[in-house]
Amino acid sequence: MAKQSPTCPTPAWLKPVARFLHPVARSLTFLWRWIRNIGLVIKPCRLSLLLVAAGLAFLFVSDQGLDTLRDFAERRAAKPQVWNQTLFFLLGGFLWAFGSWYWARLMYYVRLDDSLPKKPWVHWTQTWLPRFIGLSAILGLAWAFYCAAAPYPDTFQGPGRVLMVFALLSLVGAVVFFVFTITRRELAKRFTKPLAHYHLTAELGRSFGKVKTAKNQKYGNQNVCEAMCASWPMLVLTLGMAVALFVFFAVSPERFAPAVGSTPILLLAAAGWIAFGSAVDLFGMRTRFPVFTTLLILAFVFSFWNDNHAVRVLKNAQTQEWKDRPLVVEALKAWQQRQQMRLLPKIDDKYPLFIVAAEGGGIRAAYWTAMVLGTIQDRSPCFADQLFALSGVSGGSLGSTVFTALLADQQYRSPNFRCGGGDAQPLTRKAQKILGEDFLAPAIAATLYPDLVQRFWPFAIPHFDRARALELSWEQVWRRHAGNNRFAEPFDKLWQDQPDHWLPALFLNSTWVETGKRLIVSNLRLTADDFSDVEDAQLFFGKDALPLSTAVHLSARFTFVSPAGTLTKDGKVYGRAVDGGYFENSGATTALEILKTISQLRVRPNGVADPFWSNVEPIVIHISNDPVNPEYVDLQLGTRKKDKGSKPTACCNEAWSPVRTLLATRGARGTYAHETARWHVGPSHFLKFGLCESDAVKIPLGWVLSEVVRSEMSKQLEKQRCSAFDNPGNIKAVETFLAKRTARSAP
Repeated sequence: MAKQSPTCPTPAWLKPVARFLHPVARSLTFLWRWIRNIGLVIKPCRLSLLLVAAGLAFLFVSDQGLDTLRDFAERRAAKPQVWNQTLFFLLGGFLWAFGSWYWARLMYYVRLDDSLPKKPWVHWTQTWLPRFIGLSAILGLAWAFYCAAAPYPDTFQGPGRVLMVFALLSLVGAVVFFVFTITRRELAKRFTKPLAHYHLTAELGRSFGKVKTAKNQKYGNQNVCEAMCASWPMLVLTLGMAVALFVFFAVSPERFAPAVGSTPILLLAAAGWIAFGSAVDLFGMRTRFPVFTTLLILAFVFSFWNDNHAVRVLKNAQTQEWKDRPLVVEALKAWQQRQQMRLLPKIDDKYPLFIVAAEGGGIRAAYWTAMVLGTIQDRSPCFADQLFALSGVSGGSLGSTVFTALLADQQYRSPNFRCGGGDAQPLTRKAQKILGEDFLAPAIAATLYPDLVQRFWPFAIPHFDRARALELSWEQVWRRHAGNNRFAEPFDKLWQDQPDHWLPALFLNSTWVETGKRLIVSNLRLTADDFSDVEDAQLFFGKDALPLSTAVHLSARFTFVSPAGTLTKDGKVYGRAVDGGYFENSGATTALEILKTISQLRVRPNGVADPFWSNVEPIVIHISNDPVNPEYVDLQLGTRKKDKGSKPTACCNEAWSPVRTLLATRGARGTYAHETARWHVGPSHFLKFGLCESDAVKIPLGWVLSEVVRSEMSKQLEKQRCSAFDNPGNIKAVETFLAKRTARSAP
């Protein structure tokens, strides 16, 4: 007889503890098995579930989501005879919703190694979960269309009517889809049974006649070949569309993407990912091969060699060397000479000098900046002569550049133009047309198609760069509305074409990743005497010229939407540049350094006050972009009354505090910069334009704005809509400053 091993007796004091812990352990074990079984049941359709959730999150969580639907409806209402975006939208919505159900259902039919419990709730989930996924996609679209129509005063005309019609169509589609998924087997048996009487379709008729009801349907009994052979038409349709879009978007995203539309591109991309991802996931789960993990590893390994985000340059196209560009002091003296060429009114001898600091924030900041400056210029034609420089960040850089380029075009077409003389054309309307275009579609198209494929390709293909797509879209829109190729030409050429006219200087602020310093693109030469701890982009690129669109984008490379630009020279990588908002988002730091240079000019080297510069009145125009709640802003001080959402976190303090600090200091640095500039010039000479939160419509951050949003921004500029900013009063203040100067030219 085998000798038993001795057992350790349980101490008496542990027995009550064991009796207490035993049911707890059983409960935890039951809970774990229940969670695990749910995970195993959901696992086959995880991709459909994830991409439907991601699409709905874009529509409802992001302000840009609903606004893309408004933009689609406005274009549809303006051109009812143009059906391209409508067809792509219907196709994308169908493939996204129907495909999410189809591929989730298909995954359940395949025989996998994961054993599931043979319980009724498992069979019910396998039957109904794919239906709910597809149904939620269609109902989500219906609700999104309905919500997008809310800002329109009349939902039975124009864009509001289009949105309500599509909401109704989506609702009807949801009902049809739900009825189809429930009754398709009975319908198949009823309508295909007669086919068995015909010789050519006998096999087809018999196969449909054997279709089982949902209650008797068995899951997990097909091999991969059977499942894929049955699904090849849907796979070919979806992937064929994806390949076609990939080719078009790789060749010319700026041309084809706007024709498709932002939201249809997202829907079509999601549908393609569901089809391709489900097929790959099916192979991975059946063979136990970690497909997605392998793809992530390949993307990581290939990232050492496939960086295709080098900053675009025009080789040896720089016509003006760095040392030949004027210093800030020299540009100020050139501005002084132009002022002295004009007669002074006898009642005053003040010289207003304007400096603009434009905040970043995508197309919202670009449109707002250009509209503010264009409105001032249209109402006060002398403004351009008194405007010395514009310092922009991200979207503020785009708006400032569009305004400056339009000003250059106006002067070029009107040789006698000076302080409103000649044939001056309104700038605001043209700027609104240019920046009212859809720049989101090319960015999304390049991001989701060629640039995504680039992540899994070992060698760099510059043509697939999504940054290039956005820049080319700016160039194309400018070419269409302005009639010239200025945005594709070298940056410095903007000033070289205007030697006889005053054109304000541009300072486009970017951030050097490796050092955290400002990297500034400017037509002026930047030195340590004028700017502290700054890298001059023009000096870095040397003889290679930056296209105007690339110079703007160097300042607007916000994370993930636009990639970090790789700074290369002579085949060597020196670093990367990102959005100027990483350093500070207001652009006021650069404006403040210009103010310091002006202060130095007021005193001559011998200590005597300079009579001209002593009479110069620097005025800072700060164009804020982020819509604020008036409750948190003090109009008189221009500062926050209290910080919204600044409560300390109770969870994971040690982990979150460093991250929150880094993010908060970005905004605090911008506030410090523009408040210092405000102190430097005085409250009356610091004019702050801004946007307020609207109850009617949210003003989104992105690269496309609907007409209803643009209209709200125009209303806030023309009439004071809240107590946070006095935009109309600021425009009148500019007019008051300019009234001190005469519009007459010197004899």
